[in-house]
Amino acid sequence: MSMLSVNFQESDDAGIAIEDFDTLTPLAQDGCLLWMLARRHSGESLIIATGQSDDVTFQATQRLKNERALAAYLSPRWAITATGTTRYLNRYALIYPTFPFRSLANNLATPPDKIADFLQVALQLCYTLGQAHHQGIVHGDIKPGHFFISDDGRFRLGGFGLASLAAQSAEKNSLRVSGGTLAYMSPEHTGRTPHPVSSLSDLYSLGVVLYEYLTGKLPFGSPDAGEAEWIHHHIASAPRPAGQVREDVPPMLSVILLRLLAKSPADGYQTVQGLMADLRRCQATLTAENTIAPFTPGLQERFSTSFRPETLFTQHPQARVLLTTLDAVNRTGTQSLVMLSGAPGSGKSAIIASALKTLQHRQILLAASKADQHSPAAPYAAVASAFRTVTLYLLGLSALELSKWRVRLLRLLGGYTDLAIELVPELKQLLNIRTVQPVVRHAPDAREQFNQMASALIQAFATPGRPLVMLIDDVHWADNATLQLLENLITRNEHLPFMLVLAFREGESMPCPMIAGFLLRLRASAARVVALTPQPLSVKSITRWLAGMLHTRPGGNRELAQIIFEKTGGNPLSMQEFFRQAVDDGVIVYRQNPLKWHYDSQALIARQYTDNVATLVLNQLARMPEATRQLLGSLACLGASGELSLLSHINATSVSRIQQQLEPAVSGRFITLTGGNYAFTHDRVHNAAFLLLDLRQQHSLHQQAAAWLSAAVVNADHSETLFRAAYHIGMIAELPLSVADRERYYPLCLRAAQGAKRAGDYLSALRYLRSAQQLSQRMVTGNDFMLGIDEAECEFLHGNLTTAQKLCTRLLSEPGTLSEKSMAACLSAEIHMRQSDNHLALETALAWLAVFGVHLRRDPDDAEIDAAWQAIRARIGDSPQAAFSHLPRNTDQETESVLNLMASTIFVSAYDCPQLHLLLVCRMLEMTLDHGVTGASAFGLAWFSVLISERYQAWHFGYACGRVARELVERHDFTRYKARTLLPLDQLGIWTQPLDVAVESARESFRVAVMHGDRSFACLSLRHQIMNTLTRGDHLESVMTSIERGLAFTRKTFYPDVENVLVMQKQLVMQLRNSNGFRAGDRDGALPMVAGSEPGVISGPKAMVLFWAGLYRGMAHFFAAEYREALRCFAEIRPLTSAVPAYIYLMDMHFYSALSLSLQPGAADSNTLRCDLDKFAGWADLNPGLFADKYALLRAECARLAGNTGEALKQYENAICLSRQGGYLHIHALANQLAGRYCKALQLDTAADAYVKASMRSWESWGALAMVRQLEQHYPHLTTPMQNSAVATIPFTQDASFYDLESVLTAVRALTEEINLDRLIHTLMRILLERAGAQRCRLIRILDGTLPETQAWAESTADGVRVQIVKERPVATDLPLSVLAAVIRTGQEIRTGKPEEFSPFSQDPYLVASGAAVLCVPMFRQANMVGVLYLENRLMPDAFTAEHSHIVKTLSAQAAVSLETARLYAELLEENNHRRRVEKQLRASKTSLMLGEKISHTGTWRWEVAEDMMMVSEEYGRILGLPAHQKGLSMADFLTRVHPDDYECISELVTHSVSQGRSMQAEFRVLRPDGECRYIKGIGEPVENFPEVKEYFGTISDITSQRQAEDAARMAQADLARVTRATTVGQLTASIAHEINQPLMSIVANAGASLRWLKREPVMLENASSSLDEIIKEGKRAGEIIRGLQALTRNHESSFASENLHLIARDILALSRVELERRGISLELKLRAGKADIYCDRVQIQQVLLNLVINAIDAMSDDLPRAALLRLTSENPTPDTLRFEVLDSGCGLPDGVRERIFESFYTTKKSGMGMGLTISKGIIKKHCGELGAENRAEGGSRFWFTLPLG
Repeated sequence: MSMLSVNFQESDDAGIAIEDFDTLTPLAQDGCLLWMLARRHSGESLIIATGQSDDVTFQATQRLKNERALAAYLSPRWAITATGTTRYLNRYALIYPTFPFRSLANNLATPPDKIADFLQVALQLCYTLGQAHHQGIVHGDIKPGHFFISDDGRFRLGGFGLASLAAQSAEKNSLRVSGGTLAYMSPEHTGRTPHPVSSLSDLYSLGVVLYEYLTGKLPFGSPDAGEAEWIHHHIASAPRPAGQVREDVPPMLSVILLRLLAKSPADGYQTVQGLMADLRRCQATLTAENTIAPFTPGLQERFSTSFRPETLFTQHPQARVLLTTLDAVNRTGTQSLVMLSGAPGSGKSAIIASALKTLQHRQILLAASKADQHSPAAPYAAVASAFRTVTLYLLGLSALELSKWRVRLLRLLGGYTDLAIELVPELKQLLNIRTVQPVVRHAPDAREQFNQMASALIQAFATPGRPLVMLIDDVHWADNATLQLLENLITRNEHLPFMLVLAFREGESMPCPMIAGFLLRLRASAARVVALTPQPLSVKSITRWLAGMLHTRPGGNRELAQIIFEKTGGNPLSMQEFFRQAVDDGVIVYRQNPLKWHYDSQALIARQYTDNVATLVLNQLARMPEATRQLLGSLACLGASGELSLLSHINATSVSRIQQQLEPAVSGRFITLTGGNYAFTHDRVHNAAFLLLDLRQQHSLHQQAAAWLSAAVVNADHSETLFRAAYHIGMIAELPLSVADRERYYPLCLRAAQGAKRAGDYLSALRYLRSAQQLSQRMVTGNDFMLGIDEAECEFLHGNLTTAQKLCTRLLSEPGTLSEKSMAACLSAEIHMRQSDNHLALETALAWLAVFGVHLRRDPDDAEIDAAWQAIRARIGDSPQAAFSHLPRNTDQETESVLNLMASTIFVSAYDCPQLHLLLVCRMLEMTLDHGVTGASAFGLAWFSVLISERYQAWHFGYACGRVARELVERHDFTRYKARTLLPLDQLGIWTQPLDVAVESARESFRVAVMHGDRSFACLSLRHQIMNTLTRGDHLESVMTSIERGLAFTRKTFYPDVENVLVMQKQLVMQLRNSNGFRAGDRDGALPMVAGSEPGVISGPKAMVLFWAGLYRGMAHFFAAEYREALRCFAEIRPLTSAVPAYIYLMDMHFYSALSLSLQPGAADSNTLRCDLDKFAGWADLNPGLFADKYALLRAECARLAGNTGEALKQYENAICLSRQGGYLHIHALANQLAGRYCKALQLDTAADAYVKASMRSWESWGALAMVRQLEQHYPHLTTPMQNSAVATIPFTQDASFYDLESVLTAVRALTEEINLDRLIHTLMRILLERAGAQRCRLIRILDGTLPETQAWAESTADGVRVQIVKERPVATDLPLSVLAAVIRTGQEIRTGKPEEFSPFSQDPYLVASGAAVLCVPMFRQANMVGVLYLENRLMPDAFTAEHSHIVKTLSAQAAVSLETARLYAELLEENNHRRRVEKQLRASKTSLMLGEKISHTGTWRWEVAEDMMMVSEEYGRILGLPAHQKGLSMADFLTRVHPDDYECISELVTHSVSQGRSMQAEFRVLRPDGECRYIKGIGEPVENFPEVKEYFGTISDITSQRQAEDAARMAQADLARVTRATTVGQLTASIAHEINQPLMSIVANAGASLRWLKREPVMLENASSSLDEIIKEGKRAGEIIRGLQALTRNHESSFASENLHLIARDILALSRVELERRGISLELKLRAGKADIYCDRVQIQQVLLNLVINAIDAMSDDLPRAALLRLTSENPTPDTLRFEVLDSGCGLPDGVRERIFESFYTTKKSGMGMGLTISKGIIKKHCGELGAENRAEGGSRFWFTLPLG
């Protein structure tokens, strides 16, 4: 952001001294500024702002002076304005009237409770900023701390230190101040966007302020973040919506704040007024519930005065023609050619861009390119670029689709594959071809081969259903080879679905006639041609465009639209340019009173027409009336614009008559008439009108104009009239004019030439001089030689040194007086000097002095020089004033000529003949004393003062002579020598006067030299200025600015010697300013011009230039602490000191040489050091203000070398104090640095640290960051990283290239220092996001050369960068897979921009949906692709530039190496950790195995079959009862321990397994030696596969306890079953009692009957016998029932037999009959099974049936809604199975019950055990059957089981 031009010599308010105030109270500190309240006891008070410390004085002064320069634009009503300036502690300060020092920053901690309060404050802030913008001020540092609150609640804006004027151009003397407040700066402030800082930047910053005031939080980031993090936030972090931070914020208000915080200026508010309109609307619709009616923001926006061209068409209406043509191509499958022609700017590119938006979403292959006029390219560049877009698109497809295209291309290309790859290198990856055969260029059919190859590509790409569309824009710039190729493509591919669109200029705008012929041939070759010409915009369209851009009603813009249409013809580009220029010129302006756009219709009408309209106008010129054509020609001869009165005088016609005759030209838009003035509408119209007159008519008109204007000049003496007359005279100067005319015109041309020369218009002056020369050819003027001199001077001043030298050489060979020849000789000598040929300059001057009789030897000896000095000293005496001030001016022309020649010799003799220098000026002074004063005399006296001061130590006498020389120049007004006299005074003044006097002399010398055209000495003055500012210790940034401006001036002037010195100074300053420290090799390579390279080749013995080169190289080595190299440089230039008499360079050379020597071993005895010390002692006496501090520092170093500690420390302190008083920052820093070094050597660490810290501060204040880095390396414990507050105004770089370089260095350092893989990835991702300005980033690793795997992803959030390490395959929702695939396959970087811009990947779904700009860069390691870096930004589509690509590529190269190193290191660590884990696990496993064997009673064994040796574990031996010492036994021995009953089986198993190589497993018994029998389970596995089984490994487990447990479990299970049966039987007690009671009752009844039959007489034995039989029968029946019950309730051995299931069921029913009857349950038997015999345990089956029946009975409660029914069914589902079902009509089985009904101990009964069904399921399973349960559809449940038939 360019700053205002400020005068750093501004005087302070004399009447105010801050020290006179009684109290000074600090109010606040903002970065480098300190605000204080100054009070007197009388009550008077004021506020001052000044630098907060000496370290930041430079930055603070820049800001304060910049604000002061803006005072005229500020008003106390809305701004905090300074009323004056003063100084405080020798620091610049601004004075303000006392005001309440409260800012909005004080209120941020307590956000407003009500939204209405916020809106009120927001509108006040907007009003304040709007006032600044209305004054044309861009504030540049909007933040809460700069909005001050008045007592009445109003806000005023302050802090204008970084402000600028929006319309201000960068002036030569303006200073560049970069900085701002990190938390509130705009994206434009970062320097990372293409947009400049403007009023829109203030609106963004205001958005941050309003967001923070409303929510109490910043929209992103934290105050602790650094500069890099804040820059990244402002360009890539989306702010959190305010409604998410504060719940009561209305959504509409959040939308407005987000619009303010848009990253791109075009997306945000354009003016404060637009923002205020929306805030007022919010205020008007705000309800008590904090709701705001939604509306579209920005509708009342006003067009920004900082005009930006916008596209007129979002969708060009004529683009439909292309789409219709494409449909025809797709439908017919044939070719079409679309020829889109039009004038430049007519909308051709707009049609293509509009069509591309639709085409890229069609099912086509799209190839787009553009021929470039200015980019040198290979043949076929446009076609190759088009094919490349298609190839890249195909490379982004899936592997399957890509393979199909590969096969098709290979088939159709055939033998042209290598040629195609040469045209489109990416085809190599597409076709998967590793090696390419070189193409034979000199083949006779090379062009035909190329045509065949291109046709094959078209045939391959154009497929039915998917046409190929090739668009080439600006084809008129294409090379001939491309044009011929296109013709062949059209001719050969008629029957392919191929559409070729060519856009080109038409008519006169066509760059070459050959292209027009080619286009005609192309049109004739095509089968179907569609011609399309963009239509101009109508007045109605322009009206709509203006209404949309200016936010006004269309009806109010019709007049403006009509004017624009007339001036531009409706050409879109011309229209935008015309409007932009009108806004820039203030013809169209936005004003606040009232708030609307205003335009000056008359000024717009008077403006020239645009180029395209000029073309249309010229076509109508031939149809103009003849009288009008003649008048147009006459006016064109008179000028492009002027007064009609001149033509009226020439033609003797009235002005009104002329206006009447010109009416057709005005209507035809050839000219405009305003009052009595005319103006051609365009330069092309003017030129065409000029050709309407023939040469004779033109000459006649010029003669009449010259005559009339010449008379007017004599009468009016008006400069404009003079130059117009000279123009017409020049047009007729070659004609045969009369002597009278020539004599009349000649002096006018001379006057015009002198006027133009004075004005610095040397080209016009040359033109007028040549006219005068032509006029003088036929007249005797006596001024021909002087004309030549004037011409040579103008050529010289214009920079044409070679031409000027040729003119001087010609003049010196022509006749002329000696005085005239001396002028040519002087000019020739100066030209030689400017051309760095000082030897020839001196020879020229000496040769012409000899002509005048002045003979000088080139190398006079010291005696001759001393004699001349003594002689002139005697004549001058002690008072130069008395000797020269009363001398008269010289009147002798020859003497003046000699003195001028001598003056031209003075300066050049310093280069080649230093001895001659002083002798020459002594001779000049002798002639001056003899003949009087001339300008050259004053110049000689000035240089005399310089030379004698150094040689004879006559400093005060010399300075007195210099003052006299300046007085002589001023008194006699020797204009030519003013600057030349001031410069020596500067050079001499430094030795006796304050340094500011010398600085001012050099500045004044430059000003005067520029004013009077003395460019040579202007360059020399620039060199002195910079030399003085370096000596004074000015801030290096200011010095660098001066050097840059000096270089620009010197290069325009062509003075290579001075340019060389400035380049040397620049390189020294650049090294000192390098924030990364000194770099090796910079010093020796810093001064290339000495070696003969640019900017100028050094030739000849140039002692002075060589001295400068050695001096600056030595100083560079000294500052870099390379003292030995510095001494070498200083030693080389010591003999050259005579070439720089009295220059300040002498002090630098001796000072730094002495210090370099003092820091070398053995320096204490150096004579050189003592000599240098003596020099400084004398200089310090002469001028203590400049030399005393240096002298004290040298004395300190000498005392240190002598071991005099006390004296050394005293002198160090003296040097520090004196340098601080003098303001010499670099000397102050150096003194502290050397003092700290000495204290460190004395082990005075506390003092050393204090000195070094002070040195660091001073170096930083000087701007020498390299010195700060150097001290930080030597004293790392004193390094305190700069913590710049995010809310304080600080300086920071806006130089993107510098920032990029710093970023790369920082990133590379961070990447190389990290070895941990996870931390390295986190660091890499964070750096990539911040440095590349990305929102999201993915690190993708390439596996097996092609397979991508995401290793990490990162995204920028409002809180910072979030990194996640993952391991996953990228998918289409993560990134554009087509871009990733293309990068992997081509190994090339791919970068996409705005979504609307076409690219080969525009159709990727991810890019279409997200609108993101992406940057995808491959990572290579040793030429192998190892990964891909993917970055994207959705907030700023133009975020990724070529510079970003370069950074990312640089980082990717380093990252690839670092990641691979870290990965290898991680793998090595993992391998070591794994090995340690395995070893630990093995040790643990061995222990665990032994413990496990004991716990599980399992032993292990390993049997070597061939040796029959079995190694066993301890547990194995314990199981077998082996002795403790026995570790093995043979298989035979083992088999002897097997139980005899199991021996045969186990022996056979072992033998068979070994023979077959199989596993072995068995359960058997062994007999221990103690006789105990143990049950064993053994397992053995072969180690190797059969038939090479040599070893078995296995285990044996002691399962004796398990067997015993199993037996106990079986017994317990039997008891449980018995108990369950008894329980079940108990539930049928009534039925069982009934069943038993029946036989018992029958027995009792039959017994009674038997007794009665026996007691009868006669005894009825037969009846008694029958009754006894019944008793026996019922007794047996009762016994069977009892035995059945006993069987159910007793434990019994299972006995299986064939039983009939139907009979078993009937028995169970018999037991249950009474219970069924008691409960009223009906019984239904459907025993339909034909086969019911099963092989079973009868008792167990009875138990199952009994359990199922009892459960069914229990399920049918008394309150059933339906009849209770128990149904038993049977069937044979298969011939071998029997299915038996027990169905009930109860409540059924709930879902939760049905799943758990067979679980143990699960019951739904109140007193059940929950084991009945579990046991039943086990019984059925034991009988190889299945038991199940399910619900019936009609209600109730069904239990069923199946059993195999017996």
